[in-house]
Amino acid sequence: MSRRGCLKAAMVVLLLFAIGLVGYFALSAGSPDGLERVMEDNGVEEGDQLWSAPLDYGGDWGTAFVAGLIGFALTFGAVYLYLKVYLKGGSARRKA
Repeated sequence: MSRRGCLKAAMVVLLLFAIGLVGYFALSAGSPDGLERVMEDNGVEEGDQLWSAPLDYGGDWGTAFVAGLIGFALTFGAVYLYLKVYLKGGSARRKA
């Protein structure tokens, strides 16, 4: 398999994993996570909020899904741009 074929296969696998992960978190948004569960079991109250995120993951599955897609798109874009610049610089170094 060529290098380009391996890259395409890896991108497809990562994309499917990311979509599955977004779906998992969207469906589990209503359930408490580990820390929240321990706090509930021990009767510990949550403190005052220091900062509020622009999107709420805990509202409903639609909000969690949209927030997950936005996060995925931003991360994918940042990694894509970084690799594009890095690989372009690497090809210039190889020619020198």
